[in-house]
Amino acid sequence: MSDMEEPISAFAAYNISKQKTKTLQKFKNGKNSLKKTLGGKIKKVAHVQPLVHSQAKRGALRKKLQNFSTSKKNIGSVVMIEEDLDNEGAEEYSLVNGGRNLNKVKKIKKLKSFPLKQLEKEEENYLEEGYNEKCSGEEEEPSLNGRNNKVVLARGNMACDHIKADVTKVALVNGSTNNTSIPSKKIRKGALKPNSKKTGASSRRHSLRVITKKTSVKLVPLSPPSNTIRTNSIVEGKRTFEWLLNPVKVEDFFAKYWESKSCFVKRQQNNYFSHLISFEAIDQMLLQNHLEFTKNVDVTHYENDKRDTLNPDGRALPPNVWDHYSQGCSIRLLNPQTYLPNLYTLNTALQEYFHCLVGANAYLTPPNSQGFAPHYDDIEAFVLQIEGRKRWKLYKPRQSEEILARFSSGNFSQEEIGKPIFEKVLQPGDVLYFPRGTIHQAKTEPGFHSLHITLSVYQKQSYADLLEKMVPLMLEKAIKNNVDLRRGLPLDSWHLAGIAHNSHGSKERLCLEKKIKQLLNECMKGVNLTDVMDSAFDQLAKKYQREALPPEILAAEKLRTVFGSRTCTDERGECLCDYEIEERTNVRLLRANILRLVEEEGKMRIYYYSDNSKVYCEYESTFIEIKDSQAASIEVLIKSYPEYVSVSQLPMEQSEEKINLTQALWERGLLMFEKPFH
Repeated sequence: MSDMEEPISAFAAYNISKQKTKTLQKFKNGKNSLKKTLGGKIKKVAHVQPLVHSQAKRGALRKKLQNFSTSKKNIGSVVMIEEDLDNEGAEEYSLVNGGRNLNKVKKIKKLKSFPLKQLEKEEENYLEEGYNEKCSGEEEEPSLNGRNNKVVLARGNMACDHIKADVTKVALVNGSTNNTSIPSKKIRKGALKPNSKKTGASSRRHSLRVITKKTSVKLVPLSPPSNTIRTNSIVEGKRTFEWLLNPVKVEDFFAKYWESKSCFVKRQQNNYFSHLISFEAIDQMLLQNHLEFTKNVDVTHYENDKRDTLNPDGRALPPNVWDHYSQGCSIRLLNPQTYLPNLYTLNTALQEYFHCLVGANAYLTPPNSQGFAPHYDDIEAFVLQIEGRKRWKLYKPRQSEEILARFSSGNFSQEEIGKPIFEKVLQPGDVLYFPRGTIHQAKTEPGFHSLHITLSVYQKQSYADLLEKMVPLMLEKAIKNNVDLRRGLPLDSWHLAGIAHNSHGSKERLCLEKKIKQLLNECMKGVNLTDVMDSAFDQLAKKYQREALPPEILAAEKLRTVFGSRTCTDERGECLCDYEIEERTNVRLLRANILRLVEEEGKMRIYYYSDNSKVYCEYESTFIEIKDSQAASIEVLIKSYPEYVSVSQLPMEQSEEKINLTQALWERGLLMFEKPFH
């Protein structure tokens, strides 16, 4: 791979292929001179007359535009096929590589006569259409000339780049692949316009003849930095999950597999996950960071029904780690996303979608070896095979209480688990999902080592965990409202109940049981269930604020958040800030789940994770206390996301109070301006 260009992600390739066919860009200062072509070159085009029905005029226009681009270009591994100006037909995208048909069909109408400015407007709208659509696997390029032309979308550069969603319209120039994401809505001048429906002018596609040749591409921003960021972190997280499962649809996954049975995604793309971690990346991670055995690295070995943990003391330096590996031991890396940027990007995107911590462990196992005994875990597991081959065996839970287990098990012997219900060899690019409580074990194939990542989600995220929060709250409220709950127990109760008296069948014991059942029923009836439920969910969300990874701040977001702010001093040594918050300033939350409003101890508090460490729970929970009168403003910000809210719209009486609250949130990295402050 050293002498090859890094392949681009599926979303990036698809967006490029849709945008590459558009040759008309905005005309600067209202002049009909084309400043930038889709190839990234500067070129001027003679004054173009409005398009008319005349065939002669149309032919003249075609001839001029053919001079603009006459070569065949390749975008990564996506080939753009010649499109005819007059052809009328339909596009059909078919997922050939072991998936289902997308069957997207769009009519292409004949070119009609309308002003050039209208054509430019339609081209801008169509650029956004390419971003809002999705495709995966191997697709067919639009068959405008009656031929089916297969297009393979490379995936070596993960969806992390498109997840970042920098606010850009793009142009293509020679170089490597950069960010390709374009938000689905823009409202400011110069930005892409909303395109919620593909009707009217925006649905008409007038493609100019463009033949491309093999070359690498790089995406660079064309739009001014004042473009509005409207990406939704939950939607971006779902897109990441779609990339992870492709070609399995997210809706199908939750309907058929989630918390019920395993799902195995087989691919023929060895580099699908290669950007996340590698043998070489682990070596550099150990060398450049202070990782310790037991805390960050485990050395394990399993043989003859026995698992051993062989952790030395102290720092895990490469020579020591690789010495254990060469002796047949497995290496487990705990929370490697702390040190690996691409894995960190993946996890931060997914945690917004799952509304919980998304953890990761990496496992490096030598050939013909096994590091762990059969066991089950208390998490929903996604195994991403990075390198080598590993044979996985899954077993059904032994008892009903182990289904969707709330706690991880100990080690089982081979005799305890019976025969496997699933047995497959995972190869690079493959994904295996199985629910919590599923007994599993894995061993490398002879002659192959293995490197895989296990993503973990939904730990302690069940109804049982919710009720564990609710019941104490219900009891606390009931005790305040019911004096019978505060009355003393009968004097002889010690002799009526307990393990030594459970066979006591006296009348007094029966009366005691009846009284307790009555009080429990009164607890349920006397408490507002809605209030208790809301408080319990807030407590679960508060736990997430402690565990979550800090947000990854994108380049476009730095221009709008405290993370890009710079402070200096004037000639008298006074502090000068480079931002100013006014009533007309528009703001929104940085992420959908960046904060949680919680009422506890009689106070209103905002818990947030922007100050968290990448190291799991390294710091205590962070929160700020606000006045009760300010809580409604926080609710407005939460419910308005991903839209922006003017400071003047916050429901508080005093303008100064509105500005002070906004500034307090912005300076903690919780809010983002609509416009860059530089």
